Amino acid sequence: MITSVFLAWACGVAVVGALTRLWKEVQPGHFKVIWLVTAGLSLAAGFGYHPAWALTLASAVTFAAVYRKADQWTGPLAAVLAIVILLAGVDLDATSVAGALLLGAVTNAMLLGHWHLNQPRLGTQPILRTVYALWAGVAVYAATVTYVALNSSGVGALGAWTAVVFTAFAAVLTAPVHHLVRTRSIMSATGILYLEILLCVVASFTGMLAALARG
Repeated sequence: MITSVFLAWACGVAVVGALTRLWKEVQPGHFKVIWLVTAGLSLAAGFGYHPAWALTLASAVTFAAVYRKADQWTGPLAAVLAIVILLAGVDLDATSVAGALLLGAVTNAMLLGHWHLNQPRLGTQPILRTVYALWAGVAVYAATVTYVALNSSGVGALGAWTAVVFTAFAAVLTAPVHHLVRTRSIMSATGILYLEILLCVVASFTGMLAALARG
């Protein structure tokens, strides 16, 4: 179950990060962090699901490619690999895919908020797009775990309803993050995103528990 969370998290960061790179607005240095985070998460997942280490290798290659700006090509390839590995993963279902979107969006938003300190003229549009992705992740994950909760009993239902509650808390925090980004208060938004990541991780963990118990 922990493996599933780390795998979904790594894949989500890779996919959302690769899409962000295609905007060609954020300086390459930001993506060094993105691919290091992806490598670390997929490395952890690999101890329980060895194919995840293929993403670790792809992330390391893409990290190195940033220095020559070749990550514009290797990044999307790594993202496709991440999707394949996620869909082929053990004990994975719609909860994992929804969790990948949720964790990928919130992590990329937080890291991009930090990057504003290095690229102050970046503007708010790139991080605002990741906040929209976060809204989508919250909505999709909430719908997924609510469905699981309504069709489960015992431990599965408990886990699913817990995931619903923590996802609702994440939604509550996304609202001020959205407002702060629109008003260019990026540092404040980033601070809230730190807490939101913790909520999303708990929501993902309990949602995975519910999905496994139901299965």
